[in-house]
Amino acid sequence: MPGYIAKKLIPDLIFIKPDYVKYKIDCEKIRKVLEAIDPEFESLGYDEASLDVTDYIRLNNLESKDGRLFVAQKIKEEIFKATGLTSSCGIACNKMLAKMCSSVNKPDGITYLGFTQRDVDSYIFS
Repeated sequence: MPGYIAKKLIPDLIFIKPDYVKYKIDCEKIRKVLEAIDPEFESLGYDEASLDVTDYIRLNNLESKDGRLFVAQKIKEEIFKATGLTSSCGIACNKMLAKMCSSVNKPDGITYLGFTQRDVDSYIFS
């Protein structure tokens, strides 16, 4: 959320000067967590990434909704363990839908969108 909107919503909001060195160190820790699941993940900036966990799921016999949720929770827990930071995760059949889902339960949630055409249509058109 842009700062000016946050300030409008919370007039007493106090902004803290960022620590870019710490930020970069934590980003590297997060990259290591993500690389363990998908060595070829796409980074969309320091604070956003897209992973294709298909191979990881297949190798670990996690091909179900529960398996996908398990992987997402594992990633979130490893990020928190490494950095003390929360993260949000979207699970869907493609990158665009997963990004949309990751915005639903911020700042520390997981949103799962089923992989059927009916699930996707219901989500998009609701």
